[in-house]
Amino acid sequence: MKKALILTALLLSAGSVYAAQNFSYEQQNTTPSYRNNVQENFKLNNTTLKGSVVTVPAGQTFRAVVTSPVSSETATTGQTVTMVLGSGFYYNQKLVAPAGSTVTGTVIAVSKAKHGSLNGKLTVRFTQIITPTGQNVPISAVIKTDDNTGTLVGGTSLDVTKEYAKDLTIGAGAGALTGVIVSPLAGGSIGRGTALATAVGAGGGLVKSIWDKGEDVSIPANAAIELILTQPITVNPTSLENNSFGQ
Repeated sequence: MKKALILTALLLSAGSVYAAQNFSYEQQNTTPSYRNNVQENFKLNNTTLKGSVVTVPAGQTFRAVVTSPVSSETATTGQTVTMVLGSGFYYNQKLVAPAGSTVTGTVIAVSKAKHGSLNGKLTVRFTQIITPTGQNVPISAVIKTDDNTGTLVGGTSLDVTKEYAKDLTIGAGAGALTGVIVSPLAGGSIGRGTALATAVGAGGGLVKSIWDKGEDVSIPANAAIELILTQPITVNPTSLENNSFGQ
């Protein structure tokens, strides 16, 4: 009887570890080093953490991956834009949303590129994060830009595909997306200034003709870009960790 109980305990323990690994995230050179520590601390101190609430301030940034191409040439106002978290969104080592969560937004302003070197513009506001277990985290966020408007302008570095870093892999938590493209936003945000600096004044250089057409905003599928919260959000990290780790 004692042997049977020991065997049963071992099987249950193995099952718990496997469940935890179902939500693991792997990305070359970017796997969060604190993920295992958070999981272990949660297991040991579940009673202490129970009922805790974390407020994430406006201005906090996090990375997400575009699931379908988005362009100012074809986008329409009200169109839904979907992204996915390639890794867990943490604030002060507290889980805000796990890897694989869906980030949903809506196009609130868009204009196509026009002649006269007028570049296309695109603004998307993200309003919710839905975890793999269906939990809804309301947010207000935009794509990070230098001018903090969230308005993308064609002709910026975001449109230069050759500058994107490739060969990264998102794990099972994010739908096993591969070939992730990391935008230049990782090292610095984009803004209007660089997009509009297309003409050179007197003294030489290229001056755009009124017949030249501007460039549209173009975000390829699997591009990883940085979002920024425009309003604070409040979450219960204990609830999220329970769902994420199969507790």
